[in-house]
Amino acid sequence: MDRIKKIEIDLKREISFIINSKVKDPRVGFLTLTDIKLSADYHYMDIYFTVMNKDENLETCLEGLNKCKGFIKKNLIERIKLRTIPEIKFIYDQSIDKGIRISEILENIKVKDNKS
Repeated sequence: MDRIKKIEIDLKREISFIINSKVKDPRVGFLTLTDIKLSADYHYMDIYFTVMNKDENLETCLEGLNKCKGFIKKNLIERIKLRTIPEIKFIYDQSIDKGIRISEILENIKVKDNKS
């Protein structure tokens, strides 16, 4: 496993802990970090997440996450030893939605085949 991947795993664990236990913003509801992509120079980090009940919470959750970037970076400085803490960008992970949609399509095809 390469160095960047190890750091991504550590960052994912620590950021999950910070968001779930220290962030008190009510806009940031129940969310799950699905992946973290760190740039090769360690200056930028994309954090992919999903939320329960996407229809109601996605926009407000993203606003809350963007407001607490500084708080997350401050806590990361205390918890992880890196030369620089990367700039954070939160991205909604649509892969779960796409997987559910594909499952629904396959189920509909299966039902149609059984009726024929």
